[in-house]
Amino acid sequence: MSGETATERRDSLTGGKTAEAAVRSRANWAWSGIGYCLFLVGLVGLALPVLPTTIFWIGAAACFAKSCPAMQQKIFAWPVVGRSVEDFLTHGVIRTKSKKAAFLGMTLAAGILIFVSSSLLATTIGLALILIGAIYVGTRPSRTS
Repeated sequence: MSGETATERRDSLTGGKTAEAAVRSRANWAWSGIGYCLFLVGLVGLALPVLPTTIFWIGAAACFAKSCPAMQQKIFAWPVVGRSVEDFLTHGVIRTKSKKAAFLGMTLAAGILIFVSSSLLATTIGLALILIGAIYVGTRPSRTS
């Protein structure tokens, strides 16, 4: 052997970081990676009207809160949806206009599900999930106090 101690060997393998710092670094990378994936899906949603942007950016901003606060602030500053994202994450608020759009989308989804699905079980489960979503959206406050 070269006379290298166990501590020196560990430090050379981890780049001088403690085990806790290495785990924290990997967690930051994971949160950032998930955040950027959600951000990109939301970005596509800006161009495709059938894909919602806000919900993906809420997820992205929540991930960035754990890993990259500067990116979270950039989402909050986005002209069209940034305020909605920030209001939801900081106060749990879903504005009335957004609620109406959500209810319209859920109604359309329920109608399509009823007319397209041939399975009573699949239709029942799908309608139950839509109802849970509608209850959640309906019970959120519409404005900050």
